[in-house]
Amino acid sequence: MFRNILIGLFFVLFLIPVYLLLSRPDGPAEFPSIMMRDITDPATASDELQPAPDFTLTDMEGNPFTLSDHRGKVVVLNIWATWCPPCRDEIPDFMELQDEMGDDGVLFLGVSIDQEGWEVVEPFVNEMQINYPQVVDDGTVVNLYGPIIGVPMTFLINRDGYVEGYAPGMLHKDRLQPILEVLVMR
Repeated sequence: MFRNILIGLFFVLFLIPVYLLLSRPDGPAEFPSIMMRDITDPATASDELQPAPDFTLTDMEGNPFTLSDHRGKVVVLNIWATWCPPCRDEIPDFMELQDEMGDDGVLFLGVSIDQEGWEVVEPFVNEMQINYPQVVDDGTVVNLYGPIIGVPMTFLINRDGYVEGYAPGMLHKDRLQPILEVLVMR
């Protein structure tokens, strides 16, 4: 009996919302999916896009990181967690792209949602030798960019500070690099 209740709760609280989210033709509310939207189309103007919500969080060195301070760059805002296998899998590609495209004005930003905070994030970042800024979310980013129902979740922010799109799930270099190349040229 108790097992059936748990299975029912799991179905109601997890599977139905995931199904409803993934079955939407335009992805989650408010932000166009990079899977559904052709960012190479010049007819898409910035005034049709949503401004990226601004926030300030502390980075690993204890300095404030404010998103709007990086206007003029293409920002890849990646919401992730150390316990998430797909998150771990995409990080090496992000590191490569940061190396290759950083001088072109691309900035990756990792936003960890680990509840243990820097206690688990800092050793992981050091072990992986992640080469782009990291912050630990205190609930601010998830509230501003949500609802976030899973990680990883990546938002692409153009040079003018508008969200061009988002990608639920894992992103790899072969999918992300062509999109970034378009955004860098705008």
